[in-house]
Amino acid sequence: MYTSYFSKITCFVSVLLLAGAFVSCDSLGDFGDMNENPTTANTVSPGMQLTTIQLAAAGTRYEVWRTQLLYGGNVSQHLVNVWFGGGNNYTENIDWLTSFWNTAYSGTGIPERAQVKNIEALIVQLKAEKEEGEDVDNQLAIARIMRAFIYHRITDLYGDIPYSEAGKGAIEREFTPAYDRQEDIYTDLFKELDEAVAALDPNKPSYGGNDIMYGGDVTKWQKFGNSLRLRLALRLVKQDIATAETQALAAINGPGGVMTSNSDIAMVKHQSGPSAGPAGMNSNAISEAMSNGGDHEYIAQTLEVWLADRNDPRLSVYAETNSGSYLGFPSGYTSSSVTAHPRYPGNLDGYSRVNSLMLDLDDPTFFQTYAEVEYMLAEVAARGWSSDAAAPHYENGVRAAMNYLTLYDANGGTDISSADIDNYLAANPYNGGGTLDDQLDQINSHYWAAVFLNGIEAWSNWRRSGYPELEAAMVDSNDPPAGNVTGGEIPRRLLYPEGTESILNATNYKEAISRQGDNTMVTRVWWDKE
Repeated sequence: MYTSYFSKITCFVSVLLLAGAFVSCDSLGDFGDMNENPTTANTVSPGMQLTTIQLAAAGTRYEVWRTQLLYGGNVSQHLVNVWFGGGNNYTENIDWLTSFWNTAYSGTGIPERAQVKNIEALIVQLKAEKEEGEDVDNQLAIARIMRAFIYHRITDLYGDIPYSEAGKGAIEREFTPAYDRQEDIYTDLFKELDEAVAALDPNKPSYGGNDIMYGGDVTKWQKFGNSLRLRLALRLVKQDIATAETQALAAINGPGGVMTSNSDIAMVKHQSGPSAGPAGMNSNAISEAMSNGGDHEYIAQTLEVWLADRNDPRLSVYAETNSGSYLGFPSGYTSSSVTAHPRYPGNLDGYSRVNSLMLDLDDPTFFQTYAEVEYMLAEVAARGWSSDAAAPHYENGVRAAMNYLTLYDANGGTDISSADIDNYLAANPYNGGGTLDDQLDQINSHYWAAVFLNGIEAWSNWRRSGYPELEAAMVDSNDPPAGNVTGGEIPRRLLYPEGTESILNATNYKEAISRQGDNTMVTRVWWDKE
């Protein structure tokens, strides 16, 4: 379905580069776009813009390697990078820590991947077309849902961020945007998702094939919008439990409901050719980093032991081995310090790496899966917010988390049989007789295992739920690269940019730090309340 579209990517990108129309300016360093007006005749069609925004949200090797892998995947103890540090041994590398921010807001030299600028310009254009009488209600609603998805990841990683004034350089001549409080951002995201989902109408036109997530299917976008709202609702359980419950129930009962099968998964399809696109945008960025980039990622011991202890069939899907058995690399160790570890196999080849079947360039990038939704529904039930029983949702989550892996390999190499899933559930039934903490542990630990290779979500859900109960990595600060800049505490956020942002937007930058706390990895974002 999408092959014919992808063959046109190079042409689309050329149009975008020539027009430059939807790339506005946020900082005084982006002089090239300052005089472009996104409402003028040289504007690119909304369909082309949406495609580019979706690919940019999936990411490129530059920021995905640094954010999803070096920090998200390593901090959440799914992966271990033995050479570069980062989240494995709690080091601060300002380029890595700010790569997601810089790419999302400015594109870091490649305008197509500036998600914030481009989604804001698309919405301005669609609102102008609507005022002129064009039927763009669905296009506008879908753009608003994409906008909520884009911003929620940025604020979850950094805390207070430019939001209400972001992406408005060419639109409103605003080059020094204020940093909105995360609490205010979440309030507005709930409003945006509520209104966008309500505005979607299956009887009206949409983006069609230019929508590489759902092919313009409005009912799928309703489910994604509500499911995303449910994710955001549960982020608040430590900070504002009443709002968390209210928003969770509103999401579940919203028009179209939440995801009900793996066919509803929010994902971007990729290709391995004929064109990689700008910065490899057409290909899976994680695969680019780990398969083609020579990244030194191992399966973390924490994940390997968790899966092995439960006889989880995903161990042989997530990991591959050269020795006939699976062995995870202990978090915090490096290629030299690990030789003193009691499980050291004698050489690094004895440790398991990520299964190459999950690292093809044309593998999808997953934004949110049906399995995640079922685990969240289980939590809602366990907390007594709904009349549902938690056990069926937990079981649906397990089945969905194992069945969706088939999307990685069309030849069946990542399939898990129904019998294996049944056996897993028989050996690991829902702990309905346990305490609420016991149930939340089981639900969210399974959530953590289900979002493998989505380091941002694994880390975010761990921070808000506390499960699984991760131990801080053993960091050997005497073994390069030096670590333990967090005092042995698991990192809670990424760092704001230094340099240009701290100088040209100094007033707002300093105000955000004074309000939120020091610009360190242990300062907690608003919803991550102790």
